[in-house]
Amino acid sequence: MASSLTTISNLAELTALKELHLKDWPKHCVGFYWLDNYLRWLQKNPNTKYLTFYTLNGNWRRDGLFILVHRYQLFFSNLSRQKTPELLTALTLMDWTRGYKVSAIHETHHAIYKQLLAEHHLFMDREMKTIMYRLPCEQAKELQVNCPPGYFLDNVRLEHAELINELWSAKHPGSLKLIQLLIEMNTNVGLYDQATGQLCAWCLRLQSGFLGALEVLPTHQRRGLGLVVAAAIAKRISGDLNHDVTALVNLNNTAACRVFEKLQFMLIKGEHYYWSMCLPTAESSLSWLISE
Repeated sequence: MASSLTTISNLAELTALKELHLKDWPKHCVGFYWLDNYLRWLQKNPNTKYLTFYTLNGNWRRDGLFILVHRYQLFFSNLSRQKTPELLTALTLMDWTRGYKVSAIHETHHAIYKQLLAEHHLFMDREMKTIMYRLPCEQAKELQVNCPPGYFLDNVRLEHAELINELWSAKHPGSLKLIQLLIEMNTNVGLYDQATGQLCAWCLRLQSGFLGALEVLPTHQRRGLGLVVAAAIAKRISGDLNHDVTALVNLNNTAACRVFEKLQFMLIKGEHYYWSMCLPTAESSLSWLISE
């Protein structure tokens, strides 16, 4: 009997799949946080658009295999972290003609992803290799957040989405809508100038659970503001969600590494993740309405 992709739409099954990723914590924390993020989004908005969870032949219990697609973003994982025939089959059965931003590819899955690109004659528009930092929940709860004089901390507002997207190093077609969703749905922190109300620094939590878009306006740099917002969002995540706090950092981003190391985040040695923009051809672009 031929294998087929099947969808997982039952919330109880998705919750059980998420709980499988608690095994050997924090080994599978990335898959856990992807699932947890979207389960929380579905609680807030049961009609969340363009979101599908796939597995192979309905058998997610065997190896925790799932493929998550939201808009143009794709994440895949299995608990064995191996190039299993089931994982390769599931990925092969996906429709790759529209292109995807493939996020948080674990290094043990990188070879199977590259094999898929070669076999389907797909084009990699860009790829980034990252290192992973983690701060356990209980340590994050103990962080001291010292907002400097002349500034105050608050949530990021939707009106700031365009500014955040414009300065985001991972900006791409469709990312403005992503930033808007992250502001509306996830934990975030903004630091504001008390005199003018201007947003000066910020950090968001990505769907993967990783901290993202950590940025300080050029006019306010070299004042330790990145450290302040990173500490503030880590404390919020640990307090509100009771989660560890994680971050992926590009290999050449020494400034971000210094921030997380000052906050006592632990570098997970030998743990690398990739993100990649995968397109049908070198001349094509993501087939997606960027405002959706």
